[in-house]
Amino acid sequence: MDVDEFMKSGFDSSDDSSSEAEMKMAAKKSNIKPLKKLTKIKPKQNKVESTEKNPKEISNKKAKAAAKSSNTKNSKPKKKTLDRLKEQDPEFFQFLQNEDKELLEDFESGDSDDEDEDDNVDPKDAEDSDESEDERLKKFEHDILAQSDDDSRDSDEEPYHKPPSKLEVASDESGESGDEEDKPTDGSISDYTGKLVTLKMIKQWNEDIQKQATINGFRNMVQAFKAAVRSTSKSDEVTQYHVEGGLVFNGIVRMCLLEIVPALQQLLNLSELQSLTQVPSLSKGKNWTKLKASVKSYLVDLFKLISSIAEPAMINVILKHLHKMVPICSVFIRLSRKLVKKCTEIWSTGEETSRVLAFLCINKMIGLLPDALLETTIKQMYMAFVKNCKFTSPTTLPLINFMQRSLVEIFLIDSVLAYQYAFIYIRQLAIHLRNAITVKKKETVQAVYNWQFIHCLGLWVKLLGTAHPSDVLQPLIYPLTQTIIGTAKLQPTSKFYPLRFHCVRALTLLSDTTNTYIPVLPFLLEVSRLL
Repeated sequence: MDVDEFMKSGFDSSDDSSSEAEMKMAAKKSNIKPLKKLTKIKPKQNKVESTEKNPKEISNKKAKAAAKSSNTKNSKPKKKTLDRLKEQDPEFFQFLQNEDKELLEDFESGDSDDEDEDDNVDPKDAEDSDESEDERLKKFEHDILAQSDDDSRDSDEEPYHKPPSKLEVASDESGESGDEEDKPTDGSISDYTGKLVTLKMIKQWNEDIQKQATINGFRNMVQAFKAAVRSTSKSDEVTQYHVEGGLVFNGIVRMCLLEIVPALQQLLNLSELQSLTQVPSLSKGKNWTKLKASVKSYLVDLFKLISSIAEPAMINVILKHLHKMVPICSVFIRLSRKLVKKCTEIWSTGEETSRVLAFLCINKMIGLLPDALLETTIKQMYMAFVKNCKFTSPTTLPLINFMQRSLVEIFLIDSVLAYQYAFIYIRQLAIHLRNAITVKKKETVQAVYNWQFIHCLGLWVKLLGTAHPSDVLQPLIYPLTQTIIGTAKLQPTSKFYPLRFHCVRALTLLSDTTNTYIPVLPFLLEVSRLL
């Protein structure tokens, strides 16, 4: 038997007697003297123990040494360790007493358990029992901190729910295919978005309303239009239908703009709405009580749509439709005021064609409701005119002239009311001029020498000239003339000669249209002398 076989047989054996027998037999064959007993080699401080000693004696000696060391260490109670902790870190010790008093009690009561365990110390662990008092204290603090951290985590996690870092969508990956299958594509009903409108549905509604107008068909169109308007804004309003895509949106708007007016005429037994000069008496109609809410809802949505659109061509189409709907809108006083306000905004800021269409709507609405709307409309239009004539250029001057002429037309609807507001506004201009003459500061002069002041003078000149002969407005000619002359004389310098020419033109126009003599030649001669 060679050395390898000897080593293998020696380590694989678990019984001491069998191993000794095998070793003797191997020794006889190989003429090697056997060892009395095989012992394990255990390193300690880089010194190898002798294999000739009995391992039972060695283990007994180590056990006795470990027992002695444990008895000496256990003789020192753990209370000294706690006292030392209290001296070195009183705040931490106080924290343990307040928060985890049971841990300290368990530590103190563990002396007897430790003594019992130390009596049965394993010889292998006896060598590591010579830790210093400082190391034991540090280890004790570390264990307590770790345990307190675990307890705080457990206490935090148990009573409270911690939300995930990222919120998940309502549908997970496994449900994406199902969501796509559940998405309504053929007019099916959804719990949140309503019934999806398709081009096929729009075509069917068009055919039905053209054949015979019905209340249900009219309501379907109104609800579809509401859904289309809702799709243009971030609104949480729940609607009966749901609109997706530009083609469907355009189809619904086109259907309503073309078919709503004929359907109303047929359902309410009215003649052409454009030819009505008075507010229609719809309360006597049979179908009006059923259609009133739908008509009001449609007008509200129409105002929302025109407010959310910036395309001039689309605004013009809606304004034409509104012009047809003015008699129906006049039934609702609040909606009529909203219509006038929105049209006034377009009249003062929109494109040229949009301004004309907006003014036609305003004029028609005031013709139907003069008592309720004329006074507020005059105020709104005049303030919008003053606000938007601040900057003058070759491109804006025609629009300013249009506003002057159209505003004069609104004033002339009621001469008495026109006199009252013309007197107030001309007096306001005269007060600005008086302040500039008396104070003579840069700010007061600039309050007069600006385009707003000049265009306002031109507005009142056109009003008095257009209303002539008018016994009501004729008394305003003299104060207006004095205001224009004072404006021309305020700063007689060459810097403001262009402004003087504007004043001379206003005086000439006022004299011509009212057949009133106003001397303007001195202002021109003064300029020619200085030049």
